[in-house]
Amino acid sequence: MTRLVPLAIAVLCLVGLFLGLDRIGFVDQGEARDAEVARELLERKELLTPALGGEALFDKPLLGYGVDAAGAFLTPDSPLGGRLLRGALAVALVLLTGSIGARHFGPRAGACAAAVLASSLALPLAVRTDGTQLLATLLAWAGVGGLADALFGRSAGRESRLVVGYGAVATAFLCGGPLPALWPLGGIALYLGLTRRPRGWRALGLGAGLSIVLGLALPWYGAMVERYGLAFTAHVFFFPYAAAARDSWWAGPARAMAFLVVGCFPWSALVPGAALHAATLWRMPRRGILAPPATRTGSAADPVSRELREESAAHCFIACLAASLAPLLLYPVPPFAAALSAAPAAALLCGRLLDHLIEDPRRVFRPVVSAERMMALLGATGALLLALVASRLGRAAPSLAHLAAVLLVLSLAPLLAGFLGRHRLAAALMALPVGLGTPFVSLAVLPQVEDFLNARSVAHAMDAAAPRRAALVVIGPPPPSLRLYAPRNLVPVDAAARARDDGTLALRTAIRQFRASDHLTYVAFRPQSEPLLVRAARGPLEIVLRAPSLVLARVHPE
Repeated sequence: MTRLVPLAIAVLCLVGLFLGLDRIGFVDQGEARDAEVARELLERKELLTPALGGEALFDKPLLGYGVDAAGAFLTPDSPLGGRLLRGALAVALVLLTGSIGARHFGPRAGACAAAVLASSLALPLAVRTDGTQLLATLLAWAGVGGLADALFGRSAGRESRLVVGYGAVATAFLCGGPLPALWPLGGIALYLGLTRRPRGWRALGLGAGLSIVLGLALPWYGAMVERYGLAFTAHVFFFPYAAAARDSWWAGPARAMAFLVVGCFPWSALVPGAALHAATLWRMPRRGILAPPATRTGSAADPVSRELREESAAHCFIACLAASLAPLLLYPVPPFAAALSAAPAAALLCGRLLDHLIEDPRRVFRPVVSAERMMALLGATGALLLALVASRLGRAAPSLAHLAAVLLVLSLAPLLAGFLGRHRLAAALMALPVGLGTPFVSLAVLPQVEDFLNARSVAHAMDAAAPRRAALVVIGPPPPSLRLYAPRNLVPVDAAARARDDGTLALRTAIRQFRASDHLTYVAFRPQSEPLLVRAARGPLEIVLRAPSLVLARVHPE
């Protein structure tokens, strides 16, 4: 079984991260807006300020759009280039997680950790929607790996590992913002505080490390503060999701736990048991635990010394898991892909438990049995929710119903294997819901629900029905994918203006002003805004295309 783990990792990465990437267009949930900002950066050759529709956008740092800009350069009219680059970053994150696990828990545990991350839901979600989170998570965990090596590794080469670690944190500051860069240091601080080892910062050279971080990050941030002042400063702490609408502060803890469960699914069922398996007496002073292995009592091959080193590293990763969830408490309304920062920590803890399962199943019997039951419960709940949603999605209902059936069967499979006493097989089967479910979703489900995810069909209908230079009046803010697929003069009717005079005055003015050469006005609107358009039109209204998320109509003005 152990020899098959590298092959399983390769298969999981191939089918989960790369299969079906070109089946649908840009997704409005993050991907389309980032692609539009990247396109504008390339067109204007802008080197400082991200912009959307010609206006400065304070959502994430400039380098956070680097992956999308590179993808737009490779495939200008398709999301495939950006998704392939994000897939490559995801593979790098899987390999990095496996490398960290191998250094601290052994090669077999590292391979198991890589397999766990490759079959966690947050990874394929980020590949398809959120390149900034992928890049920031990769850099943050490169920083955690470097600091953990310096903290628990041999003294030889410690300085170079610290330079790599702090350099990665500084780059995460430039690509993702303060929170993606601060939580790795927060995780180390939490570990040192709980274990009562504040002198551990001396081994990590905190002062010099912060100088590296600030020295690399401050030039861009300082230039933006000098140019935009408080308008920029007010958004900085919420990067890379600063442009999202604000949510209630008390929703943060519930959101963090929900994102951890969904983002790490199906392995979130095993995370509590893996954390308890790793947790011993945090505050028990252990002499020499931060010293290099050669200086400790006992040889490096001593089982007691090995267990102490593994437990200390596991405790550090538990602290990093808690710290990586802290930004979810502060982000306005992040997407599910934001849980990716916690996924490597969960994968490392689960990888160590799976290593012990392979070594001696009796040692971890209870947490594995609990995980089998919990996964069955989570899978059954998810299948029920999918079935309920499917009944409301029209022609997409059959594919979602099939997905619900697949999820239910795959989630119950580990429970059945555990009932037969095959707990190692049950652990292997836990990778299947994402391993098999992701390609099914990419190839069969997403093409059926694309009209819910972007406005590509509306843009194509506009190209077919309207004259070449016709403007498009949009009630409300234009969807980002509409900007990408309809390179026309988009005329958004301001929401504040719509609130006055029953919302009809500004819309009626726009309808009269932006007639096309065929003497018709083309209007795009959400379905709930149709009564407003009927009142404002004062003339025949013809529906060109009615998509679930956006409707295209043409109006015959008086």
